[in-house]
Amino acid sequence: MAVNVAAYVPLGALACLAFMRRFPVARARWRAVAACAVLSLGFELVQLFITYRVASLFDVVANAAGALAGTLLFAEPLRTLVTFPAAAWRDRLVVGDSWGDTGLMLVVLWLIAQLNPALPFFEAGNIGGGGAPDPGEFAVTAGSVALSVAGFGLFVSVLLKGPGGALRWTLVLLTLALWFKFGSAALMLRTEHMAGWITEGRGAGLVAGLVCFLPLRELGRPLRIYLATVFVLAGALLAKIFGAYSGVEELLRLFAWPHGQLASFATLTRWLHEAWPVLALAWLVALFVRRRHEPIQ
Repeated sequence: MAVNVAAYVPLGALACLAFMRRFPVARARWRAVAACAVLSLGFELVQLFITYRVASLFDVVANAAGALAGTLLFAEPLRTLVTFPAAAWRDRLVVGDSWGDTGLMLVVLWLIAQLNPALPFFEAGNIGGGGAPDPGEFAVTAGSVALSVAGFGLFVSVLLKGPGGALRWTLVLLTLALWFKFGSAALMLRTEHMAGWITEGRGAGLVAGLVCFLPLRELGRPLRIYLATVFVLAGALLAKIFGAYSGVEELLRLFAWPHGQLASFATLTRWLHEAWPVLALAWLVALFVRRRHEPIQ
């Protein structure tokens, strides 16, 4: 029930923000809640026709409550205490207009993908897939993770208005991701698989990637955009080639949770995990091309 409430908080906030362009805050709030409730009801009705899924009006109520909680970000005192300061902080720290909004959305999607502990850290595939380890597995894993970590750090540095603070915010995001992995692994995975998402090769790659990122963060923005594109692409390709994959049924056997929603969670987060490098590359390439014609504020 708590997950059902929390999942609709950002959706309610975004829907309210969209309706506020045409309606007063109060009307926008209830329109947003109604829209989210209708969406939730539609999902529940679809589950009537899906094997092993159970439709529940309690889920609709929980989703609507989450949407209502999200709309309260635009009501006093939260608007003055939270929303306006957060908007000012975003304008001060992150590049402007839709470029910064899209980059922040990609960061959030990356963090959501880290909630699945069956996915390896900065690699493709899943932790339950491969056979016997290859003699060069350590080097390949460390190399792909190092490239991806350095590319991620450069992505963060490009998202910020200036190079200052790039290392600090990269470390904050990586620390959050590690805690997400630790917490979700302890909560969701079977005991024998709890530490499968992190190995010696991935740990070495994490450190090597940060060491590589340290001098690169001081380069000019165009060069950082270019290097971020190269590193993200190289790390993703290397991880994809050597990643261990298994079907959804095999993936679900890693979990200790029997809930029906687990299949949707595992599939969605794995899709985000695999799609993120492609989405980040598209953003970086578009930003590089756009910057040649118009400076990014």
